[in-house]
Amino acid sequence: MAEVEATPSLWSWWRPPYRARAAVVGLALLITGCSATSSGAAGTAATTTASTRPTTTTTVPATLYYLSLGDSVGMWNGPRSYPYLLAAKYRAAGLPRLRLVDMSCSGETTSSMISHSTCAPGGSQYGNAVRFLQAHRGAVALVTIGIGGNDLVGCIRPAVPATCVSSSLTRMQTNLATILAGLRQAAGAGTRFVGMNIYNPLLGDWLAPGAGRALALAAVTGVNLLSADMEKRFAAAGIPVANVENAFESTDLERFVSSPWGRVPVAVDVACRLLDITCRRGAVEGFGDDPNTAGAVVIAGAFEKVIGTLGPPR
Repeated sequence: MAEVEATPSLWSWWRPPYRARAAVVGLALLITGCSATSSGAAGTAATTTASTRPTTTTTVPATLYYLSLGDSVGMWNGPRSYPYLLAAKYRAAGLPRLRLVDMSCSGETTSSMISHSTCAPGGSQYGNAVRFLQAHRGAVALVTIGIGGNDLVGCIRPAVPATCVSSSLTRMQTNLATILAGLRQAAGAGTRFVGMNIYNPLLGDWLAPGAGRALALAAVTGVNLLSADMEKRFAAAGIPVANVENAFESTDLERFVSSPWGRVPVAVDVACRLLDITCRRGAVEGFGDDPNTAGAVVIAGAFEKVIGTLGPPR
């Protein structure tokens, strides 16, 4: 599990056998009313009653939470990852007590997020998130979700890539629908949710002639399909999407620019600059598929465009 910002008691609600504590943090709605009655002189039946006008006061929880869920994109660079940048931005913009809880796990897929997680205590990042939302209902201002990019990793070099992609996309859609429905129900109506689509981590292979470039070009179609299917699932759940794919210009292979790697498509140049891959002229990319520091800034910016102003849950 990714490091959580200086919050020593943050997981105090968590106790074996991994049940949320009974107390639920919520918004308190205080309604007060008043009435007055006056009587006329003796023998007069007339009575007047002042109109009752309730006043409503909403109490904002002392601590508001931002819950980040997903794979390594949300935690790979530690405090330089996009959730930490978003949390800092919204603290400075009027929510000084906003606390980030980053449950993201490296290597997580939509399947492992539900069960057999790569890092989540108890084996389910999804289950942990549901319990956290239930325990802090009314105090979670924002949930961001970045999951699904790893679901097609096994399809990069399979014997039957088309069949692999088709079955993986179907499984991803089913899993994501389950995850989003459960999270929304646990959080209640006031919590903001924002998902994300994905960038293309294989574009560095374009620099290698032959098989490397062919793989990079084929990956554009596969990543585009994955992003589109993610967007459909988020839309079905009423959740807006940060367009990370566009922010990384992942499909722009028509325009060429000068770069340290020669004249390359815009998509290749952006991937080489914003990801932790190692781009090399005439060779496939070196290991890596996560955003670097500059890439995290771009992803945070894509989320900010969708989130806009962030306030307490209502």
